Amino acid sequence: MTVLALLSAAAPPRMLVFGMLALGPALAATSSNPSAVLLVGGYALATAFTISTWQGLLGTLDQFLRLVVVVTITVISWAVARHHRALARGQAGAAREREMLVAFAEQSADAIIVSRLDGVVTSWNGGAERLYGYTADEVIGSRFAKVIPPERRHALDQALAELADGRQIRLDETRRICRDGSERVVSVTVSPIRDELGNVVAAAATERDITDQKLAAERSARAARLESLGQLAGGVAHDFNNLLAIILNYADFLADEITPDGADDLARIRDAADRARSLTGQLLLFAKREPTEVEIVDLNDSITCSGELLSRSIGANIRMVCRTHSHPLPVRANRGRLDQILLNLVINARDAMPDGGVVVIETSRAGAQARLTVSDTGTGMTPEVRDRLFEPFFTTKPADRGTGLGLATVYGIVGDAGGTIGVDSTLGIGTTFEILLPLVSEPATAPAECLETGPAHGHGERIAVIEDEDYVRDLVIRILREHGYRTTALSEENLAASTLDDASLLITDIVLRGRPGPALADDLRDRHPGLRVLFMSGYSDAELRRRYDIGDATRIVQKPFTAVELLAAVDEALSTPPAVGSAPGSSAQPGPSP
Repeated sequence: MTVLALLSAAAPPRMLVFGMLALGPALAATSSNPSAVLLVGGYALATAFTISTWQGLLGTLDQFLRLVVVVTITVISWAVARHHRALARGQAGAAREREMLVAFAEQSADAIIVSRLDGVVTSWNGGAERLYGYTADEVIGSRFAKVIPPERRHALDQALAELADGRQIRLDETRRICRDGSERVVSVTVSPIRDELGNVVAAAATERDITDQKLAAERSARAARLESLGQLAGGVAHDFNNLLAIILNYADFLADEITPDGADDLARIRDAADRARSLTGQLLLFAKREPTEVEIVDLNDSITCSGELLSRSIGANIRMVCRTHSHPLPVRANRGRLDQILLNLVINARDAMPDGGVVVIETSRAGAQARLTVSDTGTGMTPEVRDRLFEPFFTTKPADRGTGLGLATVYGIVGDAGGTIGVDSTLGIGTTFEILLPLVSEPATAPAECLETGPAHGHGERIAVIEDEDYVRDLVIRILREHGYRTTALSEENLAASTLDDASLLITDIVLRGRPGPALADDLRDRHPGLRVLFMSGYSDAELRRRYDIGDATRIVQKPFTAVELLAAVDEALSTPPAVGSAPGSSAQPGPSP
């Protein structure tokens, strides 16, 4: 501007060199700074006024026109500078948004994938790398089909055609193959990408891994299904236990009355009743309604001690391998139930290997849990069979080879011990069961020895009996009378009129057709504070204690019981000093039958 001003001052007044002063504001407009344009324009205007006045043009039309030209160019340049600055700010904002979108896509836990309409990948974010195991360099430039299962690849071209027509694609659940060959379940949303003219030029897919959610939903649904089946099994087992108590004890009554020729037939009846008792025990265990005494058991010792029994169960063509952890694995469980878990799993493995194979039993530590795995090299199972594996009465074996309660029993035992069980199986390769049990800090205890004792006998003590099943009531009364006790049968109707001043013990079923046994016991204890109470039931000990608030000090005899078991419980109850006050551990609140 200064050079142009000097040239204008040196040139004749009429030369057009003076107009070059207007170039200053125009050049300043390229800075996109309106303030700078006004500053340069003001300098040009002052210079033009000074030079024209020095040249003797003060007040002339020529001077006025020169100043108008400078002002006009300055205003136009200012407007251009403002426009350029707005464009620059918009571009900078758009660039920042693009950078934020790129960073968001890169940090997203979901796989975000962009491809052309021919299926060639052009963008592959960090979420896709973490989900599928392929890096962006390995995928970009190749077709997306490499992560699609072979049987589903034909659908890719169809999906691309729908995207080219502008339609969005949503898949709530579909399968993908990762780099390591593993399979994941994902939900997919694919949207078309359009250019500024509205034409579809690419496709953007967002894929979310829902494998764990799907497994959790399946486990929850299976647990709910098993819970409902367990309730049904518990109800059936309770009623069946009443019948078994009658069969078992009346078979014992007949043992001394029949001829030797009929002894074998009676023995068969007794044996069948014992097997039925074991079967109902499995049902109650599956339903988590059979009481078990727990102790601290070393899982390694349980495997070692069961080795001989397990080896006899698998056959000569199957090799069994046991690998125990180098350190003790104390868990809180029932020792006999752990043996039952191992036996059921090993038998299941044996049946899956009709031509022989290997069974591997292994214990290890998994954080705060003890892990027990039983693996076989058998035929494996389909996903449909695996999903129903722990349902009671579900079996793939012939009708004469299994009841379908073995694995249902294992499921109940593990759940009762606070653990979890999972299964992994592949057709033609084999099956692995994994059981996790909580570790405890206490050392394991050695198994206690049991002493055989005969039935206890009474000395004329009077015992009141409440039972709404006539045959079971008659059975209890007969056992008691034949072993030295006096008895009185009671019911809810004659309870108020009964005089039990000399009664030492009340035996009552817990679940009755009217008021529950604990409520009736409360009524009698109000009138006879020294009366002892013994409950009996075919339902779960723990469930009944919780429902009716029965204390641990009060004995519950589980049906079906033998005469020896009933008499032992009566002797124990009579040996306990009578408590003065309310019924032992009972809230006296009637409730619905379990």
